[in-house]
Amino acid sequence: MDNGNLFFKQDKIDPGISLDVAKENARTIVSSFNHISCDAFSPGKKDFAAGVDFLKELQSSSNFDYISCNIKGKDAQLLFEPYKIINIDSLKLGVIGASSPFDSEEVFIDDAYLSISNTLSEIRDECDYVILLFSASSADYKKISSSDLDFDLVVRGNTNRHSHDGGSGKFPIYSTGDRGKLLYQFDLKHATSLGPLIDIAYFEKAIRTDSKRLNQLSRDTLQDNTQKIEEYRNNIQKYNQIINSVDNSLQFKKVTLDKLIQDDPYVLKIVDAGKLKAQTMGSPMLDPNRFQNR
Repeated sequence: MDNGNLFFKQDKIDPGISLDVAKENARTIVSSFNHISCDAFSPGKKDFAAGVDFLKELQSSSNFDYISCNIKGKDAQLLFEPYKIINIDSLKLGVIGASSPFDSEEVFIDDAYLSISNTLSEIRDECDYVILLFSASSADYKKISSSDLDFDLVVRGNTNRHSHDGGSGKFPIYSTGDRGKLLYQFDLKHATSLGPLIDIAYFEKAIRTDSKRLNQLSRDTLQDNTQKIEEYRNNIQKYNQIINSVDNSLQFKKVTLDKLIQDDPYVLKIVDAGKLKAQTMGSPMLDPNRFQNR
């Protein structure tokens, strides 16, 4: 899945690069995604840099679904389906797309929180788990993170932040950075329809933090830290019990897409063909190495 700002580097085409080359770069990204597979894509503001018509052209050549519950065209109708439901074995996974408002003469963006809340209410009972792909502003991120919405996972785009865990809120929120430099892998363990989805990374981080504090206190012989030491030991034991006893869990892994990742030969061919075509247009291709490791 991808949570937006996929096709262009900025919300306007970069100065010094022709519109034709920028579009060719976006088509190369679509071809790469068609090969590596993608279940759902939620557009962000930068994806509209070449206009709505071009984004719809990209959609028509994509074998993955574009979703957004609050981006509308000039006719006040949603440009894309608001969500997608994916059947995985016996599970139903709901995926909602959304974007914070941005300036545009071609689209209108409804209030993100209200649109997300209404769409969640529509599909919550139908799904075992619901994920939100959200190209979010800082304000909308804070509003969602402090809410009591019944999500199982929120994946936030439109940010330079890279999460190491999903936080301590009601549901985990992961910020995934930008420009396709990192792959966030989420492994879901499902054992029962009862009980919450536990974010393992959060408790693993808590164990590391309290273990570090415990080691520091244990070396301090000048003060009586018995009470604090016992507190940290109890916390570590409690967190380990949670990790080892949960029925439904979310395991997170962050993969850096660098030269250590083996290139996909077919994607390399796609990128090389796009570079050659861009060169005939008289301008270098944007980020030619971006998808070589996907």
